[in-house]
Amino acid sequence: MKKKTIAKNKTNIFLIIFAVILVVITILCVLYPDVGQYFDLGKWFNPNALGAVNYWVAIGFVSLLCFLGALVPVPIPYMIPVALFTQAWIGVFDYAWILIVGLVFFSALSNTIGDLLDYYVGRGAEHVLSQDDPEIQNRWSQIILKKPQFIPFIILIFGITPLPESLLMIPLGIVKYDLKKTFFWMFMGKILMMLLMVLFGVFAWNLGIFSGEGESGWILGVASLWAIWAIMLLMVKYKPKKNSA
Repeated sequence: MKKKTIAKNKTNIFLIIFAVILVVITILCVLYPDVGQYFDLGKWFNPNALGAVNYWVAIGFVSLLCFLGALVPVPIPYMIPVALFTQAWIGVFDYAWILIVGLVFFSALSNTIGDLLDYYVGRGAEHVLSQDDPEIQNRWSQIILKKPQFIPFIILIFGITPLPESLLMIPLGIVKYDLKKTFFWMFMGKILMMLLMVLFGVFAWNLGIFSGEGESGWILGVASLWAIWAIMLLMVKYKPKKNSA
């Protein structure tokens, strides 16, 4: 019990320090545009250069990033390259939308496959989870079993949003929810997520977000850091209420 309290306190301190740093960074970027340039995603990802990258190399890179993004417990912006390649290809190829359809399919597929590994962790490690933290199995599994009609919708929400899918996929594996249904709804969610990133890529270039020019380019970079902090906070703090039944 004491060890759990110490670990909880350390986590809280980390989140507070991270938040303070982000507040300072945000203020500095607003007051000093030169500082903001360091967080401009246009400086880190060159859309013009991306247009010259071999198509299958781009597909492989994005797919690998999406796959790893599903495995790594720390949130990473694996969706951003989808938007970057989208706006780069639109400016170079007349048949850009054919390339973009392939990008959406493979990135969504690889991310879904990565998420399914958590499902199999739940299928094969129920006793390990129970020994590590008995409340994890009881809380999530009971909710899933109590409201099975909502499971597809919940999977879809987790697929569309950057919520940590392991919070859902492991309990689904524990209760042995149908694998085909899990794959289908998660894949549909990832398709919708990638399509949103495609739309973002279409309009972002016009706003100068990825151009590396202007004073507004840092906004997305700093917003991404805040999103990572928020997801970490959700992962650490949120637990479903334990059912009394």
